[in-house]
Amino acid sequence: MPVNNFDNIFRSMMSFFELATLENWPELLFRTIDSVGVDEGPIFDNRPYVSLLLIAFIFVTTFFIMNLFISVIVDKFNEEIKKKEGSHNFSEE
Repeated sequence: MPVNNFDNIFRSMMSFFELATLENWPELLFRTIDSVGVDEGPIFDNRPYVSLLLIAFIFVTTFFIMNLFISVIVDKFNEEIKKKEGSHNFSEE
């Protein structure tokens, strides 16, 4: 049984986390497209519409969520730089 699957909530959360980090995402994509059901073997290109869901998930997580995370880190870094320079007490004017 593959490590990345959607059989239970914990495995699917881990699979979505690995998908969000773009770690080995093509393999997960192809395995999800070929999936059939419980106790059945995979069928080639059985559910191609699932690829739209996974690709949309990749776009949302990588572009929006990661950019938000990075912007918070950069903002806090700039605040610390201003504190060290002593200009955090001055107004913008």
